[in-house]
Amino acid sequence: MKKGKGKAAKKAMKFAERKAKAEKWVAEYDGTPYGGDIIKAYRKKFAVDRMKAVAELQMLGVSLTKEQIDREKAAVKAYQDIQRAKKAKRKKIREQKRIQKDNPIFHEDQDDIFYYIAGYTSGGAPYGVTWEEMGFKPDIGEPDDQGESESDENIC
Repeated sequence: MKKGKGKAAKKAMKFAERKAKAEKWVAEYDGTPYGGDIIKAYRKKFAVDRMKAVAELQMLGVSLTKEQIDREKAAVKAYQDIQRAKKAKRKKIREQKRIQKDNPIFHEDQDDIFYYIAGYTSGGAPYGVTWEEMGFKPDIGEPDDQGESESDENIC
């Protein structure tokens, strides 16, 4: 027995193939599924996207209000904006990982205070060697101009 391709793949067909079924469905649609939202019901029944559902319903002779069409366009735009934001976030994370990989001074066991985090207290506070103790600045990663820490100067 062949393995199924999923519900949407079974429904996927061109409008020419779907037209006869769609005409019958539109004639029988009584408005109960999905709270009378014919566009949503059509999308779910025939596995098409929002704007394709609007276009096909109009081709089938269903009169849609401007508000219904604008609502679908707004939903498509909102979805695209969300996808664009997700893509930008993934790109930013990828870039940060690349920078961390390329920067041998900054690692996961570091932060803006500690050059090396040896561990954490029971309260969750980190402890270890600070950037200043190592003679580095955390934002640049190069030795300080002084070369010595202040505590070494007080010993002399």
